Amino acid sequence: MPKGPKLVKKDWEQDKVYLIQFPRTGCIPSPSPYSLKLETWLRMAGIEYENVSNEFKHMSNRGQQPFIELNGEQVSDTSIIIDTLATKVQGRELNELSTKEKSIERAFYALIEHHLNWMGFYSRSQTFKWIGTDAGYGKSFSGIKAFFLKRVVVPRFERKLKAKCAGQWIGTLTNEEKISELKKDINAVCVLLADKPFLFGDEPKTVGYLTREGHGVSFEYWNLIDATLFGHLAQIFYTPQFTGEIKKYIETTTPNLIAYLNRIKERFWPDWDEIGQTLRMDTKWKQ
Repeated sequence: MPKGPKLVKKDWEQDKVYLIQFPRTGCIPSPSPYSLKLETWLRMAGIEYENVSNEFKHMSNRGQQPFIELNGEQVSDTSIIIDTLATKVQGRELNELSTKEKSIERAFYALIEHHLNWMGFYSRSQTFKWIGTDAGYGKSFSGIKAFFLKRVVVPRFERKLKAKCAGQWIGTLTNEEKISELKKDINAVCVLLADKPFLFGDEPKTVGYLTREGHGVSFEYWNLIDATLFGHLAQIFYTPQFTGEIKKYIETTTPNLIAYLNRIKERFWPDWDEIGQTLRMDTKWKQ
């Protein structure tokens, strides 16, 4: 029988979710949109979890982060993690979307995860120096480690992302065209949100396709579009970008998106400022 992956959390507890991700940064809880998406989803869904630092070296067997460990097993890729944890939601009633809403949700999920995300990759391929300052990991490293981060790790990461972007559609665009594309994505989300608290109404709604299997109900698909949008939009608004034009555009043209970000922070991230100050991963967010 093949051995399972080497666990980061060896002294695990039954049914407890361990979220393995990069350490905290000063300006945002995680510089990874996927980590921020997943942790926001866990908070929205009411699933108890424990953060575990990957110490910049632990990656999943797929070479990804974040990932979770649950009952001695590793699960990676945020969409698969959410599918896996769907049945563990505690005390929340499933809010079904209509067929039309499901189609819209899926389209916007693709826009966010497979189009808008490339703007973030491009921005960091141009400048990721902030990650070595107090806005990033500056307070976590000193001496030779800080030197290595700024002079070796950051330039290497930028080169890797430049090559990644060059092989995608975004690599064929001028800077002006990239900014224009990002504004179109932002406008589309702005129109969908309109004056609603969340993308599909008064609450963050989950999408679930239900089938009867034996004596229970299984979830074939589970996703929180609001957690996905927050994870990516927060990176664009709260972390330094290659141009200040985008943040200014959001502030002046799409105020409902700023209210949206603030609404999610206030409700699901009351420890946001504390995290930025202390960089602790074990903050107690529930009041």
